[in-house]
Amino acid sequence: MKTSAETFEYPSEQKKVNNLLSKSFAPYESTVINIEISDLKNDSEVLTIKNDKGQLALFSWQQNLVRKHIEKGYFKEVMNDLGVTVHHTENSLTLINGGAQQFLTADLKG
Repeated sequence: MKTSAETFEYPSEQKKVNNLLSKSFAPYESTVINIEISDLKNDSEVLTIKNDKGQLALFSWQQNLVRKHIEKGYFKEVMNDLGVTVHHTENSLTLINGGAQQFLTADLKG
């Protein structure tokens, strides 16, 4: 049986990759990553988080336009084999590790 990472079809064209994080996490440890809202211009942005065992989590940027043309949105979980949680606020992401110690890398692809 294939894992979700093996069955996910990645978009063929990747415009850019921003390496956001490479860090060893204790169980339930969190970290804040600064990002620019201008990096999240459309719904094709994908946050990819991987561990050193090949498991991954994917979060898709979902943009909302609110009054006064302020762009806001959130990262929608597509798949999550890592048990991580992602929260987006203004110009930062909070990444919360699940219940296992693991080395994580995070990339924003668009």
